[in-house]
Amino acid sequence: MRIVLQKVSQASVVVEKEIVSTIKHGYMLLVGISTEDTIEDINKLSNKVLTLRVFEDSTGENFWKQNIKQVEGEILSISQFTLYAKTKKGTKPDFHMAQKGHIAKELYDKFLDSLRANLGQDKVKDGQFGAMMSCSLTNEGPVTIILDSKN
Repeated sequence: MRIVLQKVSQASVVVEKEIVSTIKHGYMLLVGISTEDTIEDINKLSNKVLTLRVFEDSTGENFWKQNIKQVEGEILSISQFTLYAKTKKGTKPDFHMAQKGHIAKELYDKFLDSLRANLGQDKVKDGQFGAMMSCSLTNEGPVTIILDSKN
């Protein structure tokens, strides 16, 4: 499982010219599920997302002190099979390492459930699985971190 985590002051996702989800202070996640991922990978990275300290303390002076729960932040999670693109040969990306749709959706939904169980139902939003989405965000810091359950 791979996640591109970005600390944001706002993020939104649009499908077919309609805003599907929007958040303010928190994370925008791009989430890829591989053919090798299991529920253990889901649990490992959901815990990492929730406990990673990338926010400053209440004084705003000391960075890397608080996690998403402590700052009462929000998460916008976007399914992103293209995180498993192989580009070594040729000019067309190879997506064979990305999990197939129905299995990926099942694992992705478990990931969202885990985040919501720990952060709150109203604090975790997502796009539309399998849809063409337009994502917008304002990256703060900028902080962009790549998480991989196999590393």
